[in-house]
This record gives sequence, C-alpha cells and structure tokens, in this order.
Amino acid sequence: MNYEELYTELNERDKDLSDRVRTAGRLGKAVGKHTESGDLAKLREAARQLEEAAGEILRQAEAIRAGVEGFDARAYFADGDFTRQLLDACREAGVDVQGEKGVYEMFPYKVRIVGDGEHPEEVWLDRKKIPTVRPLTVANTIREGLDRLYQARFNAQAFLSELAEAYDTVCLKDRKKGQRVGTTQDLDKVYKAMTPMSRARKEYTAKAFAFDLARLYELGSAAWVTKDGRLFDFGTSRDNGKGIRVLSSTGVESYVATIRSLNPDTEES
Repeated sequence: MNYEELYTELNERDKDLSDRVRTAGRLGKAVGKHTESGDLAKLREAARQLEEAAGEILRQAEAIRAGVEGFDARAYFADGDFTRQLLDACREAGVDVQGEKGVYEMFPYKVRIVGDGEHPEEVWLDRKKIPTVRPLTVANTIREGLDRLYQARFNAQAFLSELAEAYDTVCLKDRKKGQRVGTTQDLDKVYKAMTPMSRARKEYTAKAFAFDLARLYELGSAAWVTKDGRLFDFGTSRDNGKGIRVLSSTGVESYVATIRSLNPDTEES
C-alpha cells in the first residue's frame, strides 16, 4: 500500500474537477446573461450544458470520495508500509534516522509512529501530532525544520558562556558535598542548571540544547575557550542512553555525555 498512488489518482481527478468547475462557472454566467437579455434559445442551451457540467462535477466528486474511503489508513500503518516509506523518504531528503519499532530519532527531532487499534494513523513529531498520513510530508517537514535550524545564527561564545555558568552552578553544589572544583559533570545536570524552572525548559527545550551543543561540538576545541580563558572539554559515552546524541552538519555522530574544565585553577582564583 502506498499513499503516493492515492495522491497521484486524486491529484489527476482534482485537476479535471477544477476544469469542470471553471466550465460550470462560465455557463452559470451565461445563464444569467441570457436570462437578462431574454434570449430563450441560448438560455435553454446554456441551462442544458450547465446541467451536464454539474453532472460531471458530481461524478468526479463521488470518485474522489470513493478513492479516499477506499484507502485503508489503519492497515497502512499497522502493516508497516507507512514506516518503510517514511524511512525511504527521509533517506532521500538527507535526514539522519536512528531507532526502530515506531520510535525514531531524526536529530534533533524525535518521531513516534502509532498504528495500533486504539490510536491508528498517528504521527508525532516531538510532542506535536502531525495531521498527515503522507510519508513525504513528514520527511519534508523535518528537512525544512533542520534547514531553519542550521540557517539560524549561532553565537558559540555566548552559548559556551551560559554553559560555563551552569557548569559552575553544578560544581558549586558538588563542592558543598566535599568534592573539588572543576570535576566532570553530566551534561543533563548542566542543562537542568541552565533551565531551573519547567517554564524555562519549555522555552529552551532539551532538543534545542542538543542542537546548540552539536554546533559547538562541531567547531572543535578551539571554540571551547571562554573569553576569560577557561578551556572546556567534552566527554563521549559508549552508552547511547546516557549521552546526548549530536550530529554534525556532515552527518558525524557522537554521544556527548559530560563536560569539564581543563583549568580549574582559573575558577578558584
């Protein structure tokens, strides 16, 4: 089962329907014109042609409805055809995909496909339900979102400064527990320090944080130095569940899990 086949069929019928609607509109004006002039012969012919055009419009409308109702969207999702075609469309659009069984990460988005009896034909992009059963629409939506993110201006130094402040906050809490300054910290703890309130996490989501982190990480260690000379380093993890998956613009994948200051003495001075 393939939605593109239904799309092609309905698109052709829609073009034909549009032509017939325009014809019917022209004939409707002719009826009005001949009614006003009183030319009964032309009025009869225009009325006959209008009736014929209306019949063709009705037949096309019925065919379109039959095509739509004949498409089994529930089976399309349940049988996995939608998912397979979505993954194909993502590959063609250059969208990186990780995951399986209906849950996928398309950095920095998360996509969930639901096709069970209770929730048929549902596609979720992060926390938003996308009202479509066309795989190409989903793939294009993600590709367009990625393009907007990569085209947006990114101030690496400003982001690093905010990252450093949040890192210091986490280290300060650890120092109260007897740990030394400048220890390695989990990035998820640093993110929470950057967004202490739930409202802040809604405005600056973990997805946005991961995307900013990916752009900073891609710039390399030369960009990991703050204006006051503090040098930071990021640690990767082999445990994909603990690291933040970052994907460079060239498709290089890394799981970044921690951050640490390489010159903690600067912090204490």
